[in-house]
Amino acid sequence: MHGADIKAIVFDLDGTLYEETGHFDYYAEQVAKRLCETDRPRFWNDYRAVLAGRHPLRIGVVYDTKEDLILQLEEGNVREARRWSGEPLTKLEIETVYTKPVAVDLDRFFSIGDLWWVPSSIGRHYGLANADTYAAFLKTREWMMGPEFKMNGAPGLAETLTELRKKAALVLMTNSPEPDSEAILRKLGLADVFHHKIFQAAKPIKTAAHLEAIRARFGVDYRQMLCVGDNVGNDIAPARRLGCRTMLVDTYGLAKQGDADFIVASTSACVPVLRRLL
Repeated sequence: MHGADIKAIVFDLDGTLYEETGHFDYYAEQVAKRLCETDRPRFWNDYRAVLAGRHPLRIGVVYDTKEDLILQLEEGNVREARRWSGEPLTKLEIETVYTKPVAVDLDRFFSIGDLWWVPSSIGRHYGLANADTYAAFLKTREWMMGPEFKMNGAPGLAETLTELRKKAALVLMTNSPEPDSEAILRKLGLADVFHHKIFQAAKPIKTAAHLEAIRARFGVDYRQMLCVGDNVGNDIAPARRLGCRTMLVDTYGLAKQGDADFIVASTSACVPVLRRLL
């Protein structure tokens, strides 16, 4: 991949353009506050178990909020399903519940692609509604806008994007709301580097539609687009299906060879790859 080949670069925000993680615990606290008092100790036990890798809920699975089941998918088909306790369902039970491929969405089927989805999934397991966990999310984003949430930014990222914007169209595409996302961009020194910003993008449902609009807006081919994100389901797989180049920020070390054109371990590790495009 050479700089001359890439005419547009599409970036996710959370988990992609910064490395701070303290907001996840804050979000967990906000979700826990909305539970009845008797469920809060169980919530925290589950949350700590997920972080320690001792729970069937983990990065890479899908949580079915309606059936309260934890799924492993293969091209949309349920390959494995477990109850919250970890007990596996039989093949017959799986076929009875899931008569057609599963389509990940933002309400029933949660793709646990990063730690944002862990507190919300546990909250839903203990009876919260989508509106409850979303209110906790908005409270967390409000906190992230303030001075208490410190952000340093990956070394060299702001400078690299400032140079890149002279050669390629830079686009932000995030599921997060505009006010807090803009505040985070200001903290990172990235407020003015993007030619176009898409907020509340409803990825993965609308990822392909947004990429089509970006392709048309900037007059580029999909092979001339590089998509950078930390969530395979949201950011990478839909882009690859269209023929875009991709770079995955694999924070949790779960990627398989071939999941993306470039696989890096952190935001900082993106910088040398992006500099090759200059």
